[in-house]
Amino acid sequence: MLAKILLLLFFYTSTGICQTPQLSASLHGTFVDAENGQSIPEVLVRVSAEKIEQVYPDRDFAHATATDAEGTLSLTIPNEPETYYAFSLMALHPEYQSKLLRQEMSPGKNRYDLGEIALKRTLSLQGNVSGGMEVQGCIVNLKMHDKSADFFRAAAPVEHAAKTDTTGNFNFSDLYPIEYTLTVSQNGAIIAFVDAIHPQEQPYISIRLPKLKTLHGTVVDTEARPIAAARIYATRHRETPSGHNALLASAASDDMGTFQMQVLEAEAQYLSLEVSKRGYFSRVYQNVVIEEKPLTVPLEKGMTVKGHVILPEDIDPEAHYTVKVFPADTQMEPSLNPLVLHKPLLARHFPATASTFTVDGLFSGVYILYIVGDGISATAINVAASPNSEAVSIIADRPTSTLQAHVRWADTDEPVHNAIVSRSWYPWELNPSDLSMTLDRFEVETDTDGNFKFDNLTEKPYQLYIRAVHAEFETATNRYQRTRIHKQVEIPIPGTAYRIYLGKRDGTSFTKQ
Repeated sequence: MLAKILLLLFFYTSTGICQTPQLSASLHGTFVDAENGQSIPEVLVRVSAEKIEQVYPDRDFAHATATDAEGTLSLTIPNEPETYYAFSLMALHPEYQSKLLRQEMSPGKNRYDLGEIALKRTLSLQGNVSGGMEVQGCIVNLKMHDKSADFFRAAAPVEHAAKTDTTGNFNFSDLYPIEYTLTVSQNGAIIAFVDAIHPQEQPYISIRLPKLKTLHGTVVDTEARPIAAARIYATRHRETPSGHNALLASAASDDMGTFQMQVLEAEAQYLSLEVSKRGYFSRVYQNVVIEEKPLTVPLEKGMTVKGHVILPEDIDPEAHYTVKVFPADTQMEPSLNPLVLHKPLLARHFPATASTFTVDGLFSGVYILYIVGDGISATAINVAASPNSEAVSIIADRPTSTLQAHVRWADTDEPVHNAIVSRSWYPWELNPSDLSMTLDRFEVETDTDGNFKFDNLTEKPYQLYIRAVHAEFETATNRYQRTRIHKQVEIPIPGTAYRIYLGKRDGTSFTKQ
């Protein structure tokens, strides 16, 4: 353990991020066991010094040390009074639950005594798997429930896995006092499922393997002809809102369209079946009842769109372009609202050297098709999907543009650094799998001179949402008063450098530089 901590310390110090600055503060404290009060040696302590004008709290935790044999902490962090205003401390130890502390800093203070910091031990879970022909070598998996309010998700491992021994016993350590979903798998298939288990309340669990059921059927097209090589997935759904679904088993249809798999028995409301094949519409069966008679799964063949594309001449031959398909009535307006996601129905990727493309699996009808890619300005065309559609031609040889600007305080004409700038996005920039939490790729931070830029844009109007922190020192409280400044700006077209002003006397949205 000591060797691992020393290795971590070597990494941090060798990169130069732990060097002591001229103005610094020292942190002192002692880590003790929450149950018996004994000191805890070899606790890895990582600290982040948070900047005054930073919108998001700094979570780099760039400064690190380890407690000594008496559990004592001693660490020096930067403390320039006009730069830093708080620090966050993360304590990590393999036998204890991680702990996060945060404290604001005073400009004239260079020593912080944190006193005794109590850590709680991690939990263990023991169990036994029985009832099967062979219980040795089963994989037992624990997955933390999706509870956003759980503090422990910040540092605790999300998943744990263990193997059963010759008698079916297994053991987990380093667990936290929250709920987990437990599964037991053998030969790639799940043979036992426990929706929720709490190691603090249930330190031991006995699992008797149920008998598996045979799920079988035939995949056919709309004319009852067998479909080979279709993929079939059986899913066991969660019972609690924060639990997890589990893929029980999968199979492929043979030349006669038939399939068969051994599936863990579950109530119909928790079992679903998904059947898919490229070029066909996927089908999901909910509330599946496993019966002796086989299922008949019809799949409908999708329509096809073919195209011929002309790309920019200087595009990298190793690059790719993407064909994105939208319903004909999709609103193609830009949005800053993370809940407004007009995502494409599907996206297909092709190498830049391929001048022709085929998109299948569509319903009959009219669609908006977009060609996008690095260095390729988004280009649209209306297409009709049909059984015997002819190839459409689309010229997508316009280059992309750059949106760049300089942000300054209107009151002082000083540059605004560490401001967060979010830009609006168009539906063609999204992917079918996009969630609102993935949209941080449309966000940048201004540098020390207040500059920022977004590359690879289409020449269209964009909206900007700028968030900055204005800090003023109050002598009465001997601390900085932080005020968040928000501003939204409409940029008519990229390709030109702009100057944007923030502040109380701000009467101008932006000007060209």
